[in-house]
Amino acid sequence: FFCFTKNFIFMEKFQLNNGMSVVFAGHSKDYSVCLSVNIGHVNEPSKGIAALFEKTLLLQVKGVIPVFGGTMTAYTTGGEDLEEALEKVAQIFNSTVISEELVEQAKAAIVKQTHDTAPLTMRRMKLLYKHTAFGADWVVTPNEYLLKIESYTAEDVREFANTYYTAANVVLAIAGPKIPLADMKEAVAHCLGNVPAGTRQPKFNGDIYTGGFSRMDVNSGATRLMFGWDVSKLTLDDSPAANVMMSMFWRRLERAYAEAGIDAQVEFKIAGYYGLRTMRAFVMSPDADAKSLTNVLIGAVNRICDVEATEERMEKSRNAAMVEKLDKYEKSDDKALEVAWQTIGRGSMYNIANRIEEIKDIDADAVRMLSLRVFRGCRPTYIVAATPETDALSYQEVLEKLGLEDMLKDDEKA
Repeated sequence: FFCFTKNFIFMEKFQLNNGMSVVFAGHSKDYSVCLSVNIGHVNEPSKGIAALFEKTLLLQVKGVIPVFGGTMTAYTTGGEDLEEALEKVAQIFNSTVISEELVEQAKAAIVKQTHDTAPLTMRRMKLLYKHTAFGADWVVTPNEYLLKIESYTAEDVREFANTYYTAANVVLAIAGPKIPLADMKEAVAHCLGNVPAGTRQPKFNGDIYTGGFSRMDVNSGATRLMFGWDVSKLTLDDSPAANVMMSMFWRRLERAYAEAGIDAQVEFKIAGYYGLRTMRAFVMSPDADAKSLTNVLIGAVNRICDVEATEERMEKSRNAAMVEKLDKYEKSDDKALEVAWQTIGRGSMYNIANRIEEIKDIDADAVRMLSLRVFRGCRPTYIVAATPETDALSYQEVLEKLGLEDMLKDDEKA
């Protein structure tokens, strides 16, 4: 197993006089700065306006990389000099002009991007997945989205920015060489101390998962599946077991397709949304039919729920989970973004090194119990993208094979 003594990750938190929360996230060679805002495409006051402001901002602000999520928007930058990195982030507040001309340019950029990406198979499939998992009230079609974007004025965008892009709705996370905390406070206050305080906007209530089945016809011969399960209720204490379970399931699924003689590309991850999280499996095969792909995946789900892993398999899965988390966290940009996500998306801060260290104590029973909560605790989302003549399992058949047929009966009663 791995030891964190050499690379101990410290965290310190303070507030500026304007109420902005700042987290000094830990060691890295260069500085990485992430400014996260308590707003995204799910909790925005009007559909699309958060993206329109972000696009207007990026026409003027240089040197920052945006991450536009469901309930959080983050901007990252970095470099060898802390003040230079902070000044890049400060542009968000002091260099953004919201004029009719710039808003129109931003609209045109969004329209072009939407027209370019909307026809793509994976883009359509992900949109269908979100529609099915969260409902059409939250995920609109591309045409509905563009109509809303076109309707906004510069004044609408300005009102949005003045409400959400304030110190009360922001967390600033910094990773880099350790310096005296007093020097850190002075540098941050110098660059961001003049940001208006504003009023803290409420967090989004993310209890909107529904699950269900949808199908999309495609012209190519490849068959694609997406399965998803609601994991928004998993706690910080669940994190180590979830890391091990995901590592184990992904490898089991790859082996299951290989043993079935099926050429399949497999992906297993926590899917986007920062707070509206689903655990999502994606499978694509150039020649297998949807029924075969689905049956193998269901078999892998039932196995991890019903059969405890051997100690040899547990050791491999624990080690793999630790390596995966370490590889990700050693990147300074990810370090600052992860801490910002903790504070904005989860509402609390924890030492990531401790989370990774706890993986070594996860046993087979913990993995199986968590698997039961995830895979059998809610209706799955089941999406099929295939040619029209391709046959697939019905949603009822999927629930029956997963031992969840009572959930369908409950729906019928409701």
